[in-house]
Amino acid sequence: MSHFSSSTQAPSVEPSATTPRRVRRWLLAAVAVIIVLMYLVPYTLLSDINAWYGSFLFWTLTTLAVLIINAVLAFGWED
Repeated sequence: MSHFSSSTQAPSVEPSATTPRRVRRWLLAAVAVIIVLMYLVPYTLLSDINAWYGSFLFWTLTTLAVLIINAVLAFGWED
């Protein structure tokens, strides 16, 4: 005998359940911190590096991080 019912339904996932409000706030704060770092780090910590690729690599990685955060935030959006 089977212990599983044939009328089981998959639980519905609401957008608010996929990204809770508290997590969204932290992610938005992280984006704000990353944007500030994108201005500060190249002109302070990386100022001794005369090659262009120091700042370019940093800006590329931070931009990728912001894109990933935005994708996570926008994943549960609906019309």
